[in-house]
Formats: sequence, C-alpha cells, structure tokens
Amino acid sequence: MRVNTPFRAALAVAVLVAGTVLGAATPASADSCPKTRDVTIDGAVAHWTLKCKDTRLYVDGWVKDTRHDAMCARVTIEHKYGVDWPQACGSGKRVTFHKSYPEGQKSAKVKLQLVY
Repeated sequence: MRVNTPFRAALAVAVLVAGTVLGAATPASADSCPKTRDVTIDGAVAHWTLKCKDTRLYVDGWVKDTRHDAMCARVTIEHKYGVDWPQACGSGKRVTFHKSYPEGQKSAKVKLQLVY
C-alpha cells in the first residue's frame, strides 16, 4: 500500500508538532524563595535563583546549550501569570535571564529541558 504525499507531509508535521518538547527535563516542582538551583541534563546546563523582595518574585539565572544538535536548551518558568521560557540555541550559546513578577507571588515552577 502506498501513502499519498500530502498525507505523509501532514503526518510529518503532526509528529513534529506533537514532539516539540523532547529530551530530558528536570522534574518540575514549585520552589518558594529564596531558592538556588544548578541543573545539568544531557545537552544543557542552567543556574537560577528565586528571590522575594517587597511584593515581587525575581527569577534570575542563565541557560546554556551544550550539545551540537538541532535542539535548544530552555528554562521554563511557570508562574501565576503564565509561562516564560528563556532559551539558548547552538552549542556553547549561553543566555542570561532576569524575570520579575508582581503581587506577592512567592513561588514558581522552574525546569530545564531540551526543545526543537
């Protein structure tokens, strides 16, 4: 049986979209401030600190891609207002991030992962 080309193309796109986040990831649990983490997975390394000052939560750190592949190293920060995801793409690329969130938020779920 032969599958037509438009169907194969659509299937390939669906598989790519479904598999956008692949590879290892750190377990995600909510951290309260103050908290500092140094995290390493195969292909990525990151460091972040959660700090509370006045009524704000600050998440500061960096993420680095450590492998030659088509994937990016991403730190995902889930907070009361949504999700931020600073990322570094390309082996050796390092990105620094400084995020702040208002209104007395004192925790966030932060994890390191590889994504396409």
